[in-house]
Parts: sequence; C-alpha cells; structure tokens
Amino acid sequence: MSKITILRDELELSEYEQLVTAQNFPAIASLLNQKPLINNPVPQEKLPKQLTLVDLFQQGITPQEALETFKIPGLLDRIEMVINANDRINISILFEIVKTFISQNSKDNLTALLALTEPDPNWQAQIPGQSRAEELKIYPVNEQEVQEALN
Repeated sequence: MSKITILRDELELSEYEQLVTAQNFPAIASLLNQKPLINNPVPQEKLPKQLTLVDLFQQGITPQEALETFKIPGLLDRIEMVINANDRINISILFEIVKTFISQNSKDNLTALLALTEPDPNWQAQIPGQSRAEELKIYPVNEQEVQEALN
C-alpha cells in the first residue's frame, strides 16, 4: 500500500474531520508527526553518588589523616579531579593508596561513601512515544502529501 493510500484511509477517521474540512494541511501533517509523551518504560536507575571533597573531609577521614595524606605531592589535586569526574575506578585506586595513611574507622567511612548511590538525575519520567505517522510506517508526513491524499 502506498503512503498516499495509507494517508487517505487515515484521514477518513473522525478525529481529522475538522482539519480536513478546513483543508489545514500543515496542521494535519503536524498532528500525524507529533510524538506524544508516554511514561518511561525503563525504571530510574541508581548511580554512584557524586561525591565532593567536603564529603571526604566531613564523613570520610579525620583532619589529621587528611594532612598526612595530602603531604604526598599532587595527591589532593588528583583526588579532586577524579571525585569531580565521579571516576569510581580511579577513586578506588586512590583509596588504596590513602588506606595506608588512615585508621580503620576512616577506611570504613570511605568504603561507605563509595557505596552511596542516588537516582539518575538524567532520567525522565516521560519520553517521546511514536507518532501516528510512525505507527502507520509513513513518517514523516508533509503537507503536500496530505493535500495529495485528500484530492
């Protein structure tokens, strides 16, 4: 079946009646191409929580341990860089280095911090669904095709 034939059959439906009578070809094409919002079928994931240096100092290691650890040249800058990038692999590698300078309590605190998660901030509850033209496998529809189907 041709695109024009499919369009002709679709435009006989009552939902298009007013637009067809008005011969509003652009509005009909727009309606057919419009993607409705639908509920996202993919559940919101939990991602590793974005940590900050403040988290490390408030909930991770003691101030004295921080002073000892950050005596290593460039370590503070490296830690800040991987934390800002939420680079869990490199955070874990640096954690292994830092473990030699901190208490068991601080090790436990850092392990707990690394295990924290948060809902994916980029997830959307609604996403674009299929347009009617996509459902009919004639997407996209332009106003000239609508006019041809109606004449």
